[in-house]
Amino acid sequence: MLICLFKLEDIGPTLSKMIADQDVHFDETTVDKFRFSGTMTYSLIFQGMVALDDMTSELYGPFPFAFSSGFVQYAYSFMVDDKTVQDKRMKHKTIGLLLMLVPEMVSKIDDFREELAKSLVYRFMKIYEIEQVSTNFLTDIIKEYNSIIKRLLNQKQAEQLSGQLITFLQKKPDTSKEKGLNYSVIYPMEYTELVRNYFATLLSSLPYEESVYKVEEAYIKTSTTKLTLVTNTSITKEFIEKQKALIFLVNIDTGEYKYIYDLLSDLESSPRVATIMSLPENLEDASKKYADFFVGLQEKIHGLPYFSASYTGVSEFKSKMLEALLWALTPD
Repeated sequence: MLICLFKLEDIGPTLSKMIADQDVHFDETTVDKFRFSGTMTYSLIFQGMVALDDMTSELYGPFPFAFSSGFVQYAYSFMVDDKTVQDKRMKHKTIGLLLMLVPEMVSKIDDFREELAKSLVYRFMKIYEIEQVSTNFLTDIIKEYNSIIKRLLNQKQAEQLSGQLITFLQKKPDTSKEKGLNYSVIYPMEYTELVRNYFATLLSSLPYEESVYKVEEAYIKTSTTKLTLVTNTSITKEFIEKQKALIFLVNIDTGEYKYIYDLLSDLESSPRVATIMSLPENLEDASKKYADFFVGLQEKIHGLPYFSASYTGVSEFKSKMLEALLWALTPD
């Protein structure tokens, strides 16, 4: 396991500590990956929290990890006293997040998530100040994680899984494949307000270099990627062919999604495709309409990497979009 500790500073969420199973050197490229993934996760989990009383200690995930298909990430939220906080609204408290990277196989082990959650809740019951979330404290969490894996599997398998993580962290990045990658979120005009608010959330979480917002087409550029949010009436075939991933926002209730079929039918490239769907409240109606949508979609996405999620509220929408973005960023 690797743990990254993020805490709220006056400038926003910052990466405070990185601790792994073994003594590993984290080069700047590796740190940037976790800073990107962690700050985005932090801001999207806590965005919309209007009062400190809304804060709960909770385990989120597993989420895809944006930079390797062999790992997933969990996030644990907590709030503790912090005398260094200058913002008076925070009442000398800080909101923290542990980002925990584990091999994907671990997340599929029966009872793993439940055991991890119980361990974190128990340990944080005794934590009142940010200084207590020390290197030793995080190292003890990793030891407990290893103990859980040994109980659920065995010593040899646990060591092999730990070795996978160390190998990943020590692998030199191939930066030539990480430059100039394009991702897009395509949505109907009815989602304009939802997308505008989501764009604002991304600006507070991504380490971006350039951003532009217009209703028809907005984008955020980081050092390696460009994320475009564009209405379905503004896209062109040339634009679509340049995208590594297409994330479609779909209102299943209205049935106005035939343009997605048309776009995918004309594809000459092979992007990743994700659909984030707003479902009707009536479960029976939702099930039928989803089936109708997916039957039409299935033949269009044949052979393409595909991710699907649904939501019924704004908070759930943010969570599903986070999963879709991290999945889209995962290497082939």
